[in-house]
Amino acid sequence: MKYIFLMFLLPFIGFSQNPNFKIEDKTIIWQWVYNDSLDLANIKQNLKLEFLTDTTGKLKRTNFNDKNLREQIAEFKIEEKQGRYRVTVFNIKIIPMQVSFDLGGISSMPDDLVSFEDIMIKNNGTMKAKLMGFDITEALNKHYLDLFTIKKRTNEDW
Repeated sequence: MKYIFLMFLLPFIGFSQNPNFKIEDKTIIWQWVYNDSLDLANIKQNLKLEFLTDTTGKLKRTNFNDKNLREQIAEFKIEEKQGRYRVTVFNIKIIPMQVSFDLGGISSMPDDLVSFEDIMIKNNGTMKAKLMGFDITEALNKHYLDLFTIKKRTNEDW
């Protein structure tokens, strides 16, 4: 009986990418609705975010101090509605590892950004669950959730 259960469970293990990552128009986006009122001044203090307008901007080059992630950049949009706000992260670009080859004074370092879609979308148009055994969407989800969560300030006026 135990083996029959495993036969039904194993096919679903490979499809465990985080549901907050979606494919829209051949572009991977991350989206989350926070059930809190928007405090832009508080979010704008986050050093990893560069605001272009009040509600749009860029995620600065970071790997969130996570050794399993490559550095990345991205764009974001924040929308507010009835005491909630929704964040959408899109145009995610992975910065490849800088490896130099020194062959008699000639060195080559890759500096092209890699589109998240190029590494995550399969030929059939669906998203890969894992890359080399690592669920990158689950790791990024945790970091994105924290990045856009409004941190409550404590009164340090003692």
